[in-house]
Amino acid sequence: MYRKSIFILMVVLPFFLNCAMFSPKNFYYVVFEDNPNVTNTKIYSKGIEIGKILDHELSKENKLILTIAIKSDYKDLIKSDTVFYADDNSLLLNVSESDTQALPEKSFILGFASQTKLVWFKAKNTLKDFSTATQKEIQKIIESFK
Repeated sequence: MYRKSIFILMVVLPFFLNCAMFSPKNFYYVVFEDNPNVTNTKIYSKGIEIGKILDHELSKENKLILTIAIKSDYKDLIKSDTVFYADDNSLLLNVSESDTQALPEKSFILGFASQTKLVWFKAKNTLKDFSTATQKEIQKIIESFK
């Protein structure tokens, strides 16, 4: 009986520890003006998996909101000027090089259907504050869901 209990404990305990330690807890929403048609549920930054896509909501106007979870080790990459873009059916993080404020969990983040659209958006907003421009674009897209 004692051996059986030890065996069960050795099998079950690592499972629960694994779930608690590796489950992502940092949830955010990425909003897109165009559907990026992302099929891979993993999220990458510089080739490293940093999170995953949990859910999606598509509006009648083909606008998209993704619910994502970022691994705790990479939470500090999510800042007020963070944006995502789609490439090769995956969602990629455009890493911010500035010392902007970290975004709280459940914040909205702007996403682009391609890297080209991201570059175009940045070019249009070089004279403006990029963080302010992203927040305005997020609000515009969210309003279309109401």
